Amino acid sequence: MNKHNTFFFWDDLEWIVVDKNIRRKQIWLDKLMHVLVEIKAGAAAPIHQHPHEQTGYILQGTLKVIVNYKEKILKAGEGYLVPPNTPHGVEVLGDKDALIFDTFTPIREDFLK
Repeated sequence: MNKHNTFFFWDDLEWIVVDKNIRRKQIWLDKLMHVLVEIKAGAAAPIHQHPHEQTGYILQGTLKVIVNYKEKILKAGEGYLVPPNTPHGVEVLGDKDALIFDTFTPIREDFLK
């Protein structure tokens, strides 16, 4: 999905498989990207960093969220903010898959490859 579409429906977008535990759907404009991320129960997105600003809003599941080496347990309805170049990662707790709504600016060009 790119800037030429005005409306979108998550159900109409294809999942992009990242690995056996993570998949995502994404839409973007020139400077803003939304990503719906599903992470399997018990799996993690390891600590990493990137030059993009990021917000994360948890739609489903319970996560241990690490931002700048500070940990917090968050559940559906809660979220987190990640400044540029800040180490961060998540681990799904419990037996329910997690669904996260991430926003990035600028867009993650690496996600478009």
